[in-house]
Amino acid sequence: MRTLLTALSVAAGWTFLGVLVAGLALILSPLQRVRRSLEQIAMGVRAIERQTAPLGRHAGTLATNLTSAGTGLGSIAGHLGGADRHLDTVVPKLRQS
Repeated sequence: MRTLLTALSVAAGWTFLGVLVAGLALILSPLQRVRRSLEQIAMGVRAIERQTAPLGRHAGTLATNLTSAGTGLGSIAGHLGGADRHLDTVVPKLRQS
């Protein structure tokens, strides 16, 4: 009786290990695909980093110039708004003619 229980316990242990190995083998393939995708993403990020590296030295200048351009565009918007108001007063008079 004791030998039978021991044999069944050993068989159950091996069965458990077999199921565990099979489950891990099923998980392995999707994990390898994820790893390949992450490697491709990392390569892309490195390529972008190399391509944009020269911009790093000029980022401060770029920010300053963009701020100046924004200020200039704001001034232009004010002038265009004034012209629009003047046209609003002139258009009815032009339509009467």
